[in-house]
Amino acid sequence: MAKRFANLDMYQEARQLFEIASNLDPENRGVQLGLAQIRQHLREEEGAHQRTAQDELREQFRRNAIDACHFFGLASLYWERDKPKLASECLEIALSKEPIHPFAYKLQAQHLMRQRQWDDAAEALRTSKRFNPFNRELSRLLGDVAQARGESGEALENYIDAFLLLEEDRHPHEADELKARIQGLKKKLGLRGSQLAACYRERRIKLQTNFDRLELQRERFLDHKSQREAQENNKGSRILLAARLRAVQIWQNLSDVQVFQLTRVAKEEIYPSDTPIFHYGDPGGDLFLIVEGQIQIRRPTPYGNFELARLTEGTLFGEVNFLSRAERSGDAVAVDKVKILRLSAAGLEGLMLDEPALGVELYFCFWQELAQKLRSANEQLRTFFESEDPSEKARLEKTAQASQVEMEIDEKASALQGLTGKELDILAQFSNVKRYASGSHLFQEGDSGSEMYVILEGQVMISKYIPGGGEEALAILERGDFFGEMSLVDGQPRSADAKAYGGEITVVAFDDLTLREVKKDDAKSSVQFLRLLCQMMSQRLREADERVTTWRIMAGHRPDENDQISYEFPPALAESA
Repeated sequence: MAKRFANLDMYQEARQLFEIASNLDPENRGVQLGLAQIRQHLREEEGAHQRTAQDELREQFRRNAIDACHFFGLASLYWERDKPKLASECLEIALSKEPIHPFAYKLQAQHLMRQRQWDDAAEALRTSKRFNPFNRELSRLLGDVAQARGESGEALENYIDAFLLLEEDRHPHEADELKARIQGLKKKLGLRGSQLAACYRERRIKLQTNFDRLELQRERFLDHKSQREAQENNKGSRILLAARLRAVQIWQNLSDVQVFQLTRVAKEEIYPSDTPIFHYGDPGGDLFLIVEGQIQIRRPTPYGNFELARLTEGTLFGEVNFLSRAERSGDAVAVDKVKILRLSAAGLEGLMLDEPALGVELYFCFWQELAQKLRSANEQLRTFFESEDPSEKARLEKTAQASQVEMEIDEKASALQGLTGKELDILAQFSNVKRYASGSHLFQEGDSGSEMYVILEGQVMISKYIPGGGEEALAILERGDFFGEMSLVDGQPRSADAKAYGGEITVVAFDDLTLREVKKDDAKSSVQFLRLLCQMMSQRLREADERVTTWRIMAGHRPDENDQISYEFPPALAESA
């Protein structure tokens, strides 16, 4: 029997039978060989088509449905041969394989009708009709059973259902028989013509509702089928897009599902040599990933175009504009023929709105990347002067000790401008309030640090010591402004000084524990906080980029005759574009 199953490509059944035979006769070499061959075939089949858990479940449902149909047929055969015990056993197995099957209950009802068990037969027929309301034979049988039980009203409804499902021209004798039964029940129930017409109308509406419901599902299925076919045609390209997006280092923390979600907003573009991707002053917030070739990022000035960076394969650029939505602050030009992936800004915003968990991860990635780029941009100020005696830096005072200030959570929350929801509550709950004297340093360049600050009162000057140039003010921050976030996100030493400016200051300080609490909290709330930080840092990167360009001009650098200049500055500077 196992061999017959194997010849019919029913390998699972053949394996089970060979295993039974092996248990009965462990030393039988023929059984051992047959079992080994079947197992080998199953392994090859599995290797050729790796099934997911969903595929396995679907396959099990399919096999159960086939087995159920076979047992239904076998039960019907046994009843025809007057073997009710075997028929009942087969029917019980069939219903265990597939409990929702109208044929089984119809078969059971017919057997019960032969035994004149009208109540049980009626219940079985109602169940069968619930699973298949379009079978006129079920309605006719249910009418017969209802009459036998003395339920004339139910019999009338079911005979009308059977008549409505009947094509009168194709089955004239059956139609005449049903009309006669309906007229007989009309007289028995004492119904007028209008009442019988109302009953017809009610049954027709109910039947039509079932038709309409399934027709709607049929149309939706066809629409989904066409969509699936289109998706299947694009499946290979989407997988390739996902692989290219996965190559971006800053997105390594995204899950495979999240990377695949990004393919919904990405499209491939090809640009010939010397073709601009965007110009200085252009609007737009799309992001770009270089697949092949190189991109030159340059800044136009009255003295010519200063090249900020040459970006190579696998580099993402344009995220600062996605965050700030200001005009492009530089040109992006194809050095040679390039292939890029464009990520639509509008599409990405919609995607993050639909998938807030993805939004949290993306904004956190941007925050980490911007922190590195801002450090690199700040460090470029040192390259314009020859280094001096490092002892000159020692003239700066030590970081001041802050005095702790008691403040209610509501007062702290009011200072965290731009935040709403749970992340504001978390920051207010886990933060400390500190006060610094005028002119004292909260931290200095090179200090270790893992705190971020929000100004409650006063002003803070962010500055950087430039060898040969002294202290260079990078920003004057006021109430509600954030600072110190770079060391919080990457754990590296401070890249600039922070000093109380023009009087004493009061700040809210919070550490990486607070950041982790925000990130793991409700995704919709966390997105607001991370977006605010990214937007603030992108603005600072733009300012740093402007400062670097200005210092280049002041240092006497000029572009060459082709309006290009090539210095080995980090690609991070390009991101202000």
